[in-house]
Amino acid sequence: MLPTRRRTFLTGAAAVVGAPLMLSACGGGSDGASGPDGDLVIWWPGVQPTEQDFVTEVLVPAFTERTGRGASVTFIDWPDMSPRLNAGFSSGTGPDLYGHGPAAVADLVKYGRIEPLDEHLEQMDEADREDLRTGLDSGVVDGVHYMFPIAATGRQVAFNAAHFEEAGLDPDAPPSTLVELREAAAALAVRSGGQLERAGIVFGADPPAMQQAYTSMLWAHGGRLLSEDGASVQFTSPEGLEALEWYVSLYQGDSPVDSNLGGTWDALPPAQSPLATEDTSMLFTDPATLTQITAAAPDLDLRFMDVLPFEDGDEPAAFGGAATGLLINPDSQKMDLAWEFMQLIGSKEYNNKYAEEVGIVPARASAVESDYVQETPAIASAVENMEHFRSNPNVAGWTQIRDTLAEYIEQALNAALTPQDALEQAAAELEQIIAKEA
Repeated sequence: MLPTRRRTFLTGAAAVVGAPLMLSACGGGSDGASGPDGDLVIWWPGVQPTEQDFVTEVLVPAFTERTGRGASVTFIDWPDMSPRLNAGFSSGTGPDLYGHGPAAVADLVKYGRIEPLDEHLEQMDEADREDLRTGLDSGVVDGVHYMFPIAATGRQVAFNAAHFEEAGLDPDAPPSTLVELREAAAALAVRSGGQLERAGIVFGADPPAMQQAYTSMLWAHGGRLLSEDGASVQFTSPEGLEALEWYVSLYQGDSPVDSNLGGTWDALPPAQSPLATEDTSMLFTDPATLTQITAAAPDLDLRFMDVLPFEDGDEPAAFGGAATGLLINPDSQKMDLAWEFMQLIGSKEYNNKYAEEVGIVPARASAVESDYVQETPAIASAVENMEHFRSNPNVAGWTQIRDTLAEYIEQALNAALTPQDALEQAAAELEQIIAKEA
């Protein structure tokens, strides 16, 4: 039987990019006593040692060589970034340049805490902008670009090739739609005495993961979460209902393929992932995580499927885009220097080096040609599928919208509400949140 795990919450960028921001709109010099002639002050999200080494030993020296100016970098753990920004913006001691995730961008824009990038981006070659398009789109609010992507991410289905062969499925021709994926999950699930011994597929069970999974299914079926202007809910469509019914079928009905609602492995070591322990045959995950799982279970033949459409006739789509981006504080007296730093880490040479050093997906689509990407199958698959990844809507109050929707998705998955009732009740509550933010 599948092990029961206590619910834990995501660590790192995916968990806190949308942490609440109580931002003051008043300003002051962002760089304290350093003034326009001092070092560029950067607050960098994350405290991973290899990332710190790359930034301080490779990136900053390259920046100094290029500009003749220094950079002072403070590394801040992801859960602490929003509180530090709140304090820095309020006191006028914030950075010139800082990192965050897309989920925070709209609220930062609302409070006037990001400088628009369009004038800078217009100076880039069109091919350069296109190379970064998926990540740049993640930082657009009301048609304006605010975030420069430095790392990408996406969600795809990882699978155990040996399990496919055992179930009479061809691992070289995996499912090409979500409808086929559900059939494969039923064939892969192993039961004993009426209980699941091995899941057919596992999805994350924390609120962001449930919202990302449902939204991926919705997009893959041609549906929309919100209207283009973010002013109204659109997931109560027939496509939205079919997507949630598909999701619910994984846990309810005559042939559920996963029995571990409420548990998640995201905060556990890669070796304890259900894909590594063979407690599931498939896992909806991101490329960096799959790379870590593969390293922890080298004897397993683990692969990534391409991003899937819902059914024949639909277009492939899944949650993804920029994982992390850099943003300029509008109070900075060194905006041109901040842009120089952005361009440096966003360049083909340094962005690929950064991604390889940290073990993440580069921000550029052309990175598929690099040795690092070619030699890392999960990363290569993500880059090849980059055009199919979409970011969540950049609207004010997004994290409240996300978590509220996830509450109703969870009730549907647990059969506490029908899929239709869950969507209708979620829509009613989200409309109130949207109206309040407007």
